Amino acid sequence: MEQKSTSLMKSSMVYGLYLGLISILVSVVIWAGGIIESAGMWGGAIIGLFSLILNFILLWIFSKSYRNKECGGFINFGSAFKFAFMVIIVSTIISTIYNYIFHTIIAPDYMENLMAVMQQNTLEYMENMGAPESAINKAMEKFEDIPTIWKTLRQGIMFGVIGGAIIASIVALIVRRKNEEL
Repeated sequence: MEQKSTSLMKSSMVYGLYLGLISILVSVVIWAGGIIESAGMWGGAIIGLFSLILNFILLWIFSKSYRNKECGGFINFGSAFKFAFMVIIVSTIISTIYNYIFHTIIAPDYMENLMAVMQQNTLEYMENMGAPESAINKAMEKFEDIPTIWKTLRQGIMFGVIGGAIIASIVALIVRRKNEEL
């Protein structure tokens, strides 16, 4: 039993590191390529959906690998969930550390610049749709409050934990496999 516990911890940390590093790589590509800025008004949502799907696929692959390599091809829902959720937690910690470094050292003005681009995209969209001036002004007021680094990090952690639990549950349902011989 001790060996399985050690294996679970070690494997989840290794795969969590992989997932965290892949998340950082994706973030760097998005930032360096100016993808959110050039994707228009829905760029953030599209990239968020892409990230969610990528995380789901990678977590599924990692969980299957853990089941097959460390558990002899069989795993119950609880163990699969623990593994997947621990991978998400490790990945979230790594991503949060990276995001803190990114927003304080690498590109401290990124959020302000991104909000300005999103504000301009929203303004153009609303004007093209013929929205009334009062609605446009109301929408533009929302862009005046630029999220702080702490709010951004807190939201990332909350999404990582809550969204991660949901994704880990779904992945655990998919990868679980009973040993019929027992």
